[in-house]
Amino acid sequence: MSKGITSLIPSDKMEDELQMEREARAAVAKRLNLPSLDLPAARNELPSMPTITFKSDFLQPIKSKEEIKKEKFDRYMDKEYGHEAIKKDVLKQVYQNKKAGKAPYENMSTSSIIVAETVKDAAKAKLAKLKGPSIEQQVINYSPVKVQPKNQKNFRGLKGGITVDSEHPDGFRINDDKDLYDVYGKDTTRYIQELTYKYDGIPIKETVKQFDSMDPSSFPSDPKQQAALSTYGRAYDRLTPLQKKQIENNNNKNNLFQNILPLKK
Repeated sequence: MSKGITSLIPSDKMEDELQMEREARAAVAKRLNLPSLDLPAARNELPSMPTITFKSDFLQPIKSKEEIKKEKFDRYMDKEYGHEAIKKDVLKQVYQNKKAGKAPYENMSTSSIIVAETVKDAAKAKLAKLKGPSIEQQVINYSPVKVQPKNQKNFRGLKGGITVDSEHPDGFRINDDKDLYDVYGKDTTRYIQELTYKYDGIPIKETVKQFDSMDPSSFPSDPKQQAALSTYGRAYDRLTPLQKKQIENNNNKNNLFQNILPLKK
């Protein structure tokens, strides 16, 4: 049976023809596994559309020229005169003094010294958390002789002993010349410097540098620092536990006075 607009037009077919047509359509629908060949009527409602919402911060207000100028000025002041800028300037002064062979805080104002000490304390706190090794521990780590003398069966001490010497960069000097050669003979430059220091009082230059985060040459990875650690290790491995304790006590006593820094008036 016709539907839609065509249903309004009178049919001129006979009832038999219409019946045959209905049966034919039913047979086709059955083969296609469809309930009917009639098309569904069009839907009279619209499908649901997604909802679009706008947040209040979707559109930011345009900044005025005064606001942009103020932000630019604040960034400049923070860059040139902020905490990080002051710290950088003070550390630069300390580095230049050290490079020139002067005392770290020479010709610096009291306020600059306070800033430098604050930075120094903060750096020490960070290093303490990292538990960085001391020079003695670095020697043990990098020395080819890993076993401590007290656990070493063939330990060879220094026949002439040592003298605790705060002026010596290592904190001690070897008394006997033969021991001196046994320890430093492989490093000719250091051996000559040890002899001239012992007999003429000329300062030693080729030695282990105290770790400084601003000085890459003081890092254990630096070739010269590695060589100095190896040389110092040969001497350190020849010390007895008592001698090491004497050197440690003397260094602690000297550090106590070095930490008391006079403020510039």
